[in-house]
Amino acid sequence: MPFIVWTSGMSVDVKLLDNDHKKLVLLINDLHDEVMAGSAREQLERIFDEIIGYSRIHFDHEELLLDEAGYSGAAEHKQEHGRKFELIKEMQARFRSAETSADELKVLNELKDWLVGHVQKSDQEFVQHLKATGVDSTLAELDRLEGAAG
Repeated sequence: MPFIVWTSGMSVDVKLLDNDHKKLVLLINDLHDEVMAGSAREQLERIFDEIIGYSRIHFDHEELLLDEAGYSGAAEHKQEHGRKFELIKEMQARFRSAETSADELKVLNELKDWLVGHVQKSDQEFVQHLKATGVDSTLAELDRLEGAAG
């Protein structure tokens, strides 16, 4: 069974953001699997680097959507992203300095709690606003235009 199981209750009903969240779930699950398999430190650190990089991409996606949708709490949410990004980097530092797999698993549990909390609490604050402004329709039109340009 995966470390984090994606459920419909985790969905924010915005395809781009759900796909970002699913990608982060997969990366964290990969890291967990590699820890459990006793993989080399370089492999573990590579996956954690991917988590860091994709977290930044995801936060950028959210911030763009919030700005485009005219969400009144966009600036506050962006500040929250800054704090969360620093927290993830701090978790990475603790993961890198972990001396045992138990220490690594402790950080992984914190990472899991962070992601689930981000999706089920923090992001739920703006979901209704995004849906009311038709953000999925806007994204679909952008995808169509990008496809036509390519």
